[in-house]
Amino acid sequence: MTFSIDTVVVDAGEEIINLKYGLWRGVFNSDHSTLYLWDDDEVAMTKINIDELRLVEKIKFEKEGPDGVGTYTTWTGLLDNGNLLVANFSDFGLFDQSGKKLRSYDLSKENLLDEEKKGQTLYQKPVMIDDGNMAYGRLGDWMDDELNFVKIDFKEKTVQRLDLPGYEELPNYNILLKSEMMTMISPSEQTISLFGNKLIISGSAYNTVFSIDLKTDSIRRIDYEPLLSAKGKTGKYPKEVDSEKQFKELMNDIGKEINFQPPFWDADNRRFYRFSYQTTPAAQPDAPNIGESEDKSVSKVFLTVFDENFQVLGESVVSELNQPPSSPFFKDGKIWIYVNVDDELGFARLTIN
Repeated sequence: MTFSIDTVVVDAGEEIINLKYGLWRGVFNSDHSTLYLWDDDEVAMTKINIDELRLVEKIKFEKEGPDGVGTYTTWTGLLDNGNLLVANFSDFGLFDQSGKKLRSYDLSKENLLDEEKKGQTLYQKPVMIDDGNMAYGRLGDWMDDELNFVKIDFKEKTVQRLDLPGYEELPNYNILLKSEMMTMISPSEQTISLFGNKLIISGSAYNTVFSIDLKTDSIRRIDYEPLLSAKGKTGKYPKEVDSEKQFKELMNDIGKEINFQPPFWDADNRRFYRFSYQTTPAAQPDAPNIGESEDKSVSKVFLTVFDENFQVLGESVVSELNQPPSSPFFKDGKIWIYVNVDDELGFARLTIN
């Protein structure tokens, strides 16, 4: 495969689009015509028209009170009916597009959890369907090493564990720093995404994905053999360290091995795409002023193309990219990748020739 790239920039008008966290707390509608990007500083949702590349409006929210979103937003979501989800560390709420709260989701208060799981929540972004009455996601907290994917029915008040076949064989590569000065965790990423009637669960440490049929709740494990890279991380690393230096060393070592991003969907051609990459750190962990070097790490980026059943159609090194693609999606025959263009919201558009 060969590629060409162009870049477009969103017109913010007289407003400012807050890119402090990139698109990490943003959410697109199903056809990627609209982006909703959370702004913690203004406690607002920035609505952006991707077709016209312009900022539409900023939807103001309340931090406290009956319509409050809480002090810090961890993730956002969007339902098919246009209602928005805004989460904090303890719970999350459903809001209309004027910022009015329609309902709260607190698993402990709704008596959905056993006593030993009290205080847990859907701490990574779940998939919400059925107008917000059904959730698929990861139950627990950031310090939890156990994988608990669940289906929650808020109407029937039930929680069902989803057992992923062979998941226990796959490493998670969580590293915990626990010292007198601080506690910090570097978790491997697990992502759950909705494509039509399929949920796809993927992890950053391995190429295996799990497909869940929403009609039957049947789960299928999918493995494939990349030709250009390893199919997963292989290093043996400790689970816990007590020094920041060792923590950074391990993060660098883990990052140098293959990393997989979540698959994304091309509805026009009924294909999945998935980026993976290997990164060479810019500085050694014991170098002075780590994290402040002007040199940037360089990544070797791979793209794999699948049919709708995850059969590999092709793969390629993407020499045009030397950094991991940020928030990629497929639209108008191109792969769009978030880029910061002099503090303006931009997208690099990758065309497969």
